[in-house]
Amino acid sequence: MEFLRESCEHYRRAYALAKRILLENKKLRFPLTPVSLNMILDDSMISRKQELGILEIPTNLIVGVAEDSERRQLYTKDFLPVSPPDSDYADQWCRLYQVLLSDADFDKPISCYEYLGKFYVCDGMKRVSAAKYHSVACLRAQVIRILPLNAASREVSLYYDFLYQYRFTKLYQLQFTQPGFYEELQTGLGLRAMHRWSNSDRAYFLAHWPRIEEAFHKSYEGTLLITAADALVILMRKYSFETITSMESWILPRVFQALGKELYALSLSVKSAMDEESEMAVPQSA
Repeated sequence: MEFLRESCEHYRRAYALAKRILLENKKLRFPLTPVSLNMILDDSMISRKQELGILEIPTNLIVGVAEDSERRQLYTKDFLPVSPPDSDYADQWCRLYQVLLSDADFDKPISCYEYLGKFYVCDGMKRVSAAKYHSVACLRAQVIRILPLNAASREVSLYYDFLYQYRFTKLYQLQFTQPGFYEELQTGLGLRAMHRWSNSDRAYFLAHWPRIEEAFHKSYEGTLLITAADALVILMRKYSFETITSMESWILPRVFQALGKELYALSLSVKSAMDEESEMAVPQSA
C-alpha cells in the first residue's frame, strides 16, 4: 500500500510535468505526442524486416509508436502521461509504477520496431512511460528491425555502418555521425577493428557509459547535431578511456565543454552534409 501511495504521488508529478511541457511545446510549435512510425515510413521505403528476439534497448532511443492511434494522445513526445490523475489510465500507470518501485516483475518485454537505430513501441507504452519517468536506462524488448532501402542517403548509409559494427558490439548506444569513428573507438579501447565484444567488454563499457553520456548532454543540451558516442571519440583523442572513466562526475562536463571548438566544428560538418543532401534532393526548376 505504501508503494501504491508513492507511485500515485509520482504520477501527479509526471502529469504536472507533462502539462508544463505540452504548454511550452505548443508555444514553440514543437511536436506534442510521440512520433508515429507509419507516418514517416511506408512499404516502398522498406527492404525487409528482421526478427531480433528479446534485447536490452536504451530507453532514450525509444522515440515513438509503431502506429498512429488514440493511445498516442495519452503521452507527451517523451512519453510523459497526460491523463488526469483520477482517470482509469492513471490508476493503471500507478499500479505498474508500484511494480517498478518494489523491484518486482517489471522486466516483462515491450514489443517494438527498430528503424534507423531508434525504437517505436507496438505494445508496452505505459511501461515505457513509467521507465522513462524513473530514468530506467534500458528495457527488455521484443524487437523487429526494419531494414531501409535508399542506401545512397547519408542517414541510411550511416545506419548500415552501424549495423556492421553492431555485429561486433551488440550495443545500440554506439551510434556515430561519421564514417570511421567506430574503428577509431575500437583502437582507443585497445581492441582490433573486428574484435567481437564479450559480455565482460559490454559490461565494462556500460558501467561507465551513462555518466559519459549524461556529462555530454549536460554540457550541450541538444545544441549539437552529433551523438555522445561521437563526442567520446573526440575526447579519446586527448585522454585514454581509463583516464576518462576515472574523472569525477563534476569534472566530465567541463572536459566536454573544453572540447567546444572541435565538437561545434563536427556538428557544423554534419549540418553541411545534411543541407547538401537536401539541396540535391530538391528537383531543379526548368
